[in-house]
Amino acid sequence: MIKVSVLTEGNQYKGIRVSGHAYSGEPGFDLVCAGVSTVMIGSLNAFSELDDDVNLEMNDSPLVAIDINQVNDSNQLMFKFMLLQLKTIEETYPNYINIHEKEVSS
Repeated sequence: MIKVSVLTEGNQYKGIRVSGHAYSGEPGFDLVCAGVSTVMIGSLNAFSELDDDVNLEMNDSPLVAIDINQVNDSNQLMFKFMLLQLKTIEETYPNYINIHEKEVSS
């Protein structure tokens, strides 16, 4: 199962952690993993290119993490777009991806 942890503070997005494997198909043919990977790699590229107020991480665990240091309209809009895509995948394949939102304090 792919686990997505969305970190919020009030009504603002502060970060996301995406980890695990879907195992919805054979390796190399797993459409859920491919979809989530595409969304997350595209998001990492967008945040890297368009916003200096974020920390980005990707490793072989697998883990993708995005932390927003300074909230602004641009990174909130990109985050909402990314999350909408992930929620669409979750609605279609609920047995393979779970999104959980968690309130954090600064």
